[in-house]
Amino acid sequence: MAIFIDQDLAASPNPTDLPKRIEFTQTLHSSLASEAITCQYSLAAAHNIWFEDNDGNLMKTVVREDTVGSSPQVTVDRITMTTGPGMAGLLTVEVAQSLRDSEGNVTPGLVIVQIQA
Repeated sequence: MAIFIDQDLAASPNPTDLPKRIEFTQTLHSSLASEAITCQYSLAAAHNIWFEDNDGNLMKTVVREDTVGSSPQVTVDRITMTTGPGMAGLLTVEVAQSLRDSEGNVTPGLVIVQIQA
């Protein structure tokens, strides 16, 4: 039905050097006793910061699935961020998030990750 954000999306470590496995945390709850959600993390296409999977594949979008209940629940997604093709020299990067509930409603989120040289 509805997903509620109790604590905004955060990234750790932040600031960070790359490559690094980043832990994205957030506290959520649902209006239902149990609800499946889809969480999508996205990076802008033009810059040289990428997500990397366990096989070394670079991607700009990562999708995770989770289940949230009616009590506040901390969700944790660990995603490796690295450099690759694209415009270099960034000091910060926006990681956009879209939370989709079981009815298809989307709740946006955003965290800024500071990049250390």
